[in-house]
Amino acid sequence: MRDIEELRNFDLDLLGDIPLGMLRKHATRLHAVCRYKRGVSKSGKTGPQDVRCIDLHPYSMTAEWSRYADFLLYHEYIHALGIPNHGREFRFLEGLWPDEGARLMGQEFGRHLRERSSKWLWVCPSCNDRHPRSKRGNGRYRCRSCEVILEDVRGSLISHINL
Repeated sequence: MRDIEELRNFDLDLLGDIPLGMLRKHATRLHAVCRYKRGVSKSGKTGPQDVRCIDLHPYSMTAEWSRYADFLLYHEYIHALGIPNHGREFRFLEGLWPDEGARLMGQEFGRHLRERSSKWLWVCPSCNDRHPRSKRGNGRYRCRSCEVILEDVRGSLISHINL
């Protein structure tokens, strides 16, 4: 972060004092979060001293996703520096992360989390589209592209099917 010229106006030394933690391993929508201390209003002026901790998803800490974890930490550090919303300034600073591939891994990581936690796989017998889900479809859902009723595959069989 120190190599990014636009961040030199911020006190980056205080970021090292923020404790890092882990989200629940079953979280599927949240990849990381910057948690503020009790009573801190994000609508006012905030900084690293107002942050209680930054939590990352435990699966992002694996070797496969480590590049994305670096980007997540950078993203949350921008919040900790006092930019709580995802407005124009935030997106500009976020776009300065040098590893563009890591910035684009978010959708793939979310898909990975949903596949890990799904108990059912809805499969289209016509076009072979696959949709990991937590509930059984029971013939109530159709494929968007070919309108054929989706078939249910039990979770234990999902690992044997390439997604």
